[in-house]
Amino acid sequence: MSELSRQSIEELEFVNIISKVVISAPGINQICEGLASELSKRMPVEWASIVIIKGEDLYFQSLSSKIESVWKTGDVVPLKGTATQYVATTKNILYEADLLRQRRFWTGEYHLKQGIKSIIYAPLLAEDEVFGALVIASIQPDAYRDLSLLFHATCQITMPIKNAILLDEIEKRKRLLEAISDLTRIILSDVSLDNVYLSFSDELRKLVSFDRLSIAMIEGENIRYFAVSEEIKTERTPGTIYPLEDSNTGWVSKHKKTLIQEDFARQRMFPIDELKLKDGLRSSIHIPLFHKGEVFGTINLSSLQPKTYGEWEKEILEHLAGQIAGAIMNAHLYRKVEEESRYDTLTGVFNRRHFNERLHEEIKRRSRHGGVFSLALCDLDFFKHYNDSYGHVAGDGLLGDIGKLLKESVRADDLNFRYGGDEFIILFPDTKLEDALPVVERARKNIEKQMKKRNISLTASFGLASWPTDGARSNEILDAADAAAFLAKQRGGNQCVFSKISKLPQAEVEVKDEKTIVNIVSSLIGALEARDIYTHGHSREVNKYVLIMGEAIGLSKDESIHLSRAALLHDIGNLEVSKLVLNKKGELTEEEWKQVKEHPQKGIEIIGYIPGLHRCKPAILHHHERWDGTGYPSGLKGKEIPLEARILAIADAFSAMVSGRPYRPAISYQEAISVLKKQAGKHFDPELVEAFVVTIEKLLPSPH
Repeated sequence: MSELSRQSIEELEFVNIISKVVISAPGINQICEGLASELSKRMPVEWASIVIIKGEDLYFQSLSSKIESVWKTGDVVPLKGTATQYVATTKNILYEADLLRQRRFWTGEYHLKQGIKSIIYAPLLAEDEVFGALVIASIQPDAYRDLSLLFHATCQITMPIKNAILLDEIEKRKRLLEAISDLTRIILSDVSLDNVYLSFSDELRKLVSFDRLSIAMIEGENIRYFAVSEEIKTERTPGTIYPLEDSNTGWVSKHKKTLIQEDFARQRMFPIDELKLKDGLRSSIHIPLFHKGEVFGTINLSSLQPKTYGEWEKEILEHLAGQIAGAIMNAHLYRKVEEESRYDTLTGVFNRRHFNERLHEEIKRRSRHGGVFSLALCDLDFFKHYNDSYGHVAGDGLLGDIGKLLKESVRADDLNFRYGGDEFIILFPDTKLEDALPVVERARKNIEKQMKKRNISLTASFGLASWPTDGARSNEILDAADAAAFLAKQRGGNQCVFSKISKLPQAEVEVKDEKTIVNIVSSLIGALEARDIYTHGHSREVNKYVLIMGEAIGLSKDESIHLSRAALLHDIGNLEVSKLVLNKKGELTEEEWKQVKEHPQKGIEIIGYIPGLHRCKPAILHHHERWDGTGYPSGLKGKEIPLEARILAIADAFSAMVSGRPYRPAISYQEAISVLKKQAGKHFDPELVEAFVVTIEKLLPSPH
């Protein structure tokens, strides 16, 4: 048999094999893997890929590699200046025999760094147009001499790949239309966007990646944030007003098209981009909302990663915006009417009904995402006397003036309400007591100053309270602020008094009522359990175990009481930790772990100066110290660690082991006891471990 005939037979056999690979492969990735495998039996193949041309970009549809690769499946690079662009133009196979000797294209540098020496680009041709390329590479120079096999392979896979891409595109479009239909249905299901925004956000995330989502509405020379997701905490909360000029939304409004910003670290177009970068955001996309041909707002998505948004995301979001723009406009108009009903017409500030709504929302938001907020109740001094002396009309006018003074005194994000009669409330979102105090003092002084100018004998008494320290429920925090305001009046008025359980040093009122302390502890635990699934019941279990150990080692009743409170509150610092981190199933990042390790310090900050809880601080602060000195936050060693913290560490660990966590199932009591014994003298106080094990084995002798 001649050499030519033998070669023809081998090529025919190879074509049959490739045909079987193509027929049996469920997708392009499997075609690429199978092809690379068969080719490697006949020639050196350390790297293979199928790349597809999409506009001005090159998309890595699939990739098979025996060596480390610069690119991976799904990566997109610019088409310009690549070998694939050359192949698309010439419609011929391109062979670069040795990249060490010559590199004609910018991609060659990257291939060479990975050890690739020779590389072949075969065009994928359909209807006389090149739509991609099959790329085969080797770490050997001059690895390919006969290109006929590659030519035959390309012929066999071209149409299946083209068809697979078309089918994939059809399926993707189908899924996209279904998803957009679902999103549109969500938006249309309620005239108030607030009621469906969370569901809308969750569904949209299935289509497009984002870490922050907002809808901004244009109001004259400003934009107002209509709805905002809270994955990333920023100053731009719902209701925040920002200048339209020199903003992303302003640019979109002017040019009437979508704006994509690839990386704030490399380029910042507007002043607000600086704020986004400080918040950790790197890229964003802003899609116009049209009504009668004019842009009335934008949908804004931002990501912690650079270059998150491209043409595909733009197409999805523009399609979606076209479907829901009318519904968003209706929701906006509905909100305007609703907001008008929330105002007290006499004073110009929000009314009591809206206060109740906002207080409920704030508690719900903080319970879910952590943080604090404060509120001040303002009770006017001597208003009844003024009203009786000058009549109700004059009294109503004075209340209107007080409303204006309060609005002028507070910050942009603070909210003013008329609570009833001559009482007003200031709500301070995301604000600690110490930060709310200067604002309250400014308001008090402004009222005093203006009334003196008008020779009116009127001042204001303020009671200041915070969530969750002064109560986790709306009635508790209101009662705390009301009691503080009443005390301010009793002391002569024209002053601000903190709630009796404030954590500020200025609040020196002792709480001797044991019932009050119990209520405080219950409120704080309730706030934590409302946002942390794992915490539900854990603190109570830890409390049970510390009391068992306390009794075993002979703690006094008083010592046991304070240890019990510390056990119940040992994780209260998690109120300051992101809920996403608390409930994460996978491994924590370094930054997330840093957040978690701060919770003991945050815990003692939260209980702060609450009378009756001072003695809980050492246990809460040091319950993650280790006997060998490798714990945190202080790295204390052995008996340097407070006794109550050593007890709490054992109880906390035991409870954690016998309870399920998001990332692992529970283990038995016997297994947990075995772990404690192994860690005695390393993680835990060995004497306390022995006392605990002896006691717990008597109470829980059988496997769990």
